[in-house]
Amino acid sequence: MTLPAEGIFLRSGDGLAVLKQTAYDSEAILQTALAQYPEFIAGPTTTGDDEARLLLIRREMQVPGGQEKQGAFSLDHLFVDAEGVPVLVEVKRSSDTRIRREVVGQMLDYAANAVKYWPLASLQQSLAQTAAERNASPEELIEELHPGVDPDEFWRTVETNLKAGRVRLVFVADKLPEELERIIEFLNEQMNPAEVLGVELQQFTGSQHTVYVPRLVGRTSGAVMTKSGGAASGRQWHYESFFAAAEGRCSPAEVALMRRLVDDVESRGQRINWGRGITPGLSGWYRIDDRPAGVWSINANNESPSTRAYLVLYFADLLPRLGVERIEKAARRLEEIPPLMQKIQDARHSGWKKYPSLYLADVAGDQHKEQVLVDAIGELLAEA
Repeated sequence: MTLPAEGIFLRSGDGLAVLKQTAYDSEAILQTALAQYPEFIAGPTTTGDDEARLLLIRREMQVPGGQEKQGAFSLDHLFVDAEGVPVLVEVKRSSDTRIRREVVGQMLDYAANAVKYWPLASLQQSLAQTAAERNASPEELIEELHPGVDPDEFWRTVETNLKAGRVRLVFVADKLPEELERIIEFLNEQMNPAEVLGVELQQFTGSQHTVYVPRLVGRTSGAVMTKSGGAASGRQWHYESFFAAAEGRCSPAEVALMRRLVDDVESRGQRINWGRGITPGLSGWYRIDDRPAGVWSINANNESPSTRAYLVLYFADLLPRLGVERIEKAARRLEEIPPLMQKIQDARHSGWKKYPSLYLADVAGDQHKEQVLVDAIGELLAEA
């Protein structure tokens, strides 16, 4: 068999399957692939998050053209990432002549109007439609995207990002023209906190296989430097920086509870994993059955008065390690904290496949509730 000079060579048993680059039959096929598999465009961003995940809000998302012009434009896809950043996606095949310059003006038009006029209720309603089509609830989809986050807090973060212009604009094509690549790189180096990226998504097919190969455009060293100095960039938190930030946005009682939980981890000879993100975060790792495991995490949230610090318990992650009995034992203690009762019941109903969360303000300063929380963590660590 004569093999082509270019392509993907897939070993299948003792044979070799050859996958050749093929054009998409239609733009709709490429759009459908993105809606089903957003991982194609959820990779590295300018700020370096290489574990990003995306949630599809809606295909053909209506964008207002002004305060009195709701639904004036139609965006190919609207996603949101785990940090509540709206991701606007326009898809074009390379055979479409509009892919060179017209699509850039179109995208900037969408972004400018979305940031100024998009009502949060429109995004929430659109996700509700998408969730219904998947036989799920919006809360379940948000949970999959960001385990443990409170849906109301999540939407407030989305709204905050929109108002601040913290959005990601992504151009997707089977082949990105060089002219468009240069425009993307230029815009991404100049714009902040907004990001502008391109994803070239080539398709390789064979008799039984289809392989998609994405290539990111726009993450230049200049763009990384531009974003790293701005408010949109993530950062590596540590003890001093975390508590300095927490003291500026949380009550003294909340900060004292954070310190108590950090001390609890360290007193057991285990470790704190300091977060890397826009908002100050950390997670408590303990040794369970001779292996380290994340048990809880804390996020001090942003500086907006409408947001609050919260704690997440990783029941879903711990279930395979601990089993139902140990999770149940800790959960019964946590039910003594009224704001956690319903969330514990929901987690129990799901077979402990959820991540119960709690606002620190609902516990901080109450000695009994704080002790219940610490004791419940101890129940998770105690061998049956």
